[in-house]
Amino acid sequence: MVYAGTHATSFRQAEQDLKELAEAKISGQRIARAAKGIGQERVQEREAEVERWEALPLPEQQTSPKDRTSPPVACVEMDGGRMQIRDEAFGKPRSEQEPSDENGSAKARFWRETKVGCLMSLASEVSEEDPCPEIPRVFVDPGKIRQIAREIKGVCVQGEERSAGSEAVSADRAGQPEVLVRTVVATREKLDVFGPLLAAAAWARGFAAARRKAFVGDGQEANWSVHQKYFSRYTAILDFVHAICYVFAAAFAGRSLREGWPVYCRWAQWTWSGEVEKVLEELRQRQQELGLPEENEAEESPRKKVADTIRYLQNQKPRMKYDEYRGQGLPITSSHIESTIKQINRRVKGSEKFWSEGGADALLQLSADYLSDTEPLPTFWRRRQENVTGQRHYQTAQ
Repeated sequence: MVYAGTHATSFRQAEQDLKELAEAKISGQRIARAAKGIGQERVQEREAEVERWEALPLPEQQTSPKDRTSPPVACVEMDGGRMQIRDEAFGKPRSEQEPSDENGSAKARFWRETKVGCLMSLASEVSEEDPCPEIPRVFVDPGKIRQIAREIKGVCVQGEERSAGSEAVSADRAGQPEVLVRTVVATREKLDVFGPLLAAAAWARGFAAARRKAFVGDGQEANWSVHQKYFSRYTAILDFVHAICYVFAAAFAGRSLREGWPVYCRWAQWTWSGEVEKVLEELRQRQQELGLPEENEAEESPRKKVADTIRYLQNQKPRMKYDEYRGQGLPITSSHIESTIKQINRRVKGSEKFWSEGGADALLQLSADYLSDTEPLPTFWRRRQENVTGQRHYQTAQ
């Protein structure tokens, strides 16, 4: 029931799956109670693990457990997803609802942020020189990069349609690290809870003693506050795909596809090579040509796009030494956390799906458990069976 309730798109679908595949007639409500109950037990175990980690002296937090073998490369990635939460505003007219998100904005009625982390053991070689000095074709293919920029940043450039060979272009490159083991953590808790959760999971995996460590994320300030507080000994790396989308937007700001393409290709290669200052120099010249944006200028304004890209690259420049990272055998994209969030969203995100806070965290925990190569649930079931007392617990009426 727990497996079906976590993997199906809904508890109603889980009911049908069990009927067809297991010949078991179990109501969706019963499946929901089972999944949420077990998920909440796992959340309690997770909280206990974090408490034990926080109780350790600082020197022990910065070393690995004695029974753990450290990976060749330790990588931590984090990002956020979205799901709808039933709260005190549910059912009220829009005019009576309080602001929805954590920043006090009323952008959405019930959408709330989830926080997800990937902890990966990687294998890679260290090179004296950049093993892939030329930017991969996927980032300089007109059709593919336009598709990537549209999906990541909503950037649209008028011009010819995708080239016929775009779908066949691969992002694989020489020296790309191989993922050995992945652990996933996910929660609806705020950042001050998620940070220790991620750090405790990394400690349990023996990441502290790894000789090469990377923390990869996009430009959100939340990512780098967690890095600074809990993973400061990890090499901070800005996701290359997010960086290249900003470069793409600025290259075509006020330019046609034909005019902007050679500019973009030049800037893209410089970004790939870690020569961000060269990109910034030409961006500043472009800003002088267009002028500075006015206050509250539209996001689609060419001079606003250029100004945003200058600010973004200037702030993130210390995390954009991509040629050095490739030489060290470190990852330069957050593709794994992006795909993990999509897998989790398949279960919890939808315009018709609404969750209570407790139910949301329970299903997020179970989704993370099933996606983890470390397979925490089999050991959980054994522990749970060993602790069975034979007594039945009844839920009292509230």
